[in-house]
Amino acid sequence: MFRRRFLQIATMASVGGLAPVMFFLFAAACLVPTCFSSFIAANSFSTMLPKISRPVSTMAGVTLSAILAISGLADNLVGFFSIIAASFGPICGAMAADYLLAGKQWSGPRLGINWAGYIAWIIGFMVGMPEHIPGLPAALVKADNPAALYAFATGFVVYIVLARLGLRPPVVAMGEGR
Repeated sequence: MFRRRFLQIATMASVGGLAPVMFFLFAAACLVPTCFSSFIAANSFSTMLPKISRPVSTMAGVTLSAILAISGLADNLVGFFSIIAASFGPICGAMAADYLLAGKQWSGPRLGINWAGYIAWIIGFMVGMPEHIPGLPAALVKADNPAALYAFATGFVVYIVLARLGLRPPVVAMGEGR
């Protein structure tokens, strides 16, 4: 790993005097999206966990992002995008189900924790990550397996079932005159 990084830097340095400057500018440009995505994640976590301050959760996210980048774990783009697809598939499925259950409109913010949404996400995530679940038969894991689509459908169906069972909290009443 270290040898590969050293060769990358040595190759860029051998190109000419402009290469180190461009490398530095590229590294500086990568800092902004890292901090911004950590800030967005911190805002989401502070909504769920209001006792943890936003600066603390933002710094934790930035630190985790930096560790993933420095260690090289972020180099595995296929694995990274598999996790993203498995995560967002059931979220989008649950949102689509909630939209349909609310009469094809946004129902508004909900009071407390939406257990139907969390459970739909967990089950959909497990469906979307078949190659990472030990013990599954190899026949279930294929290169042409549209796992994100299965995760979406699972999140959709599970959310509808759980919402009908009453695991969806009530909608927060919004004030008039806004």
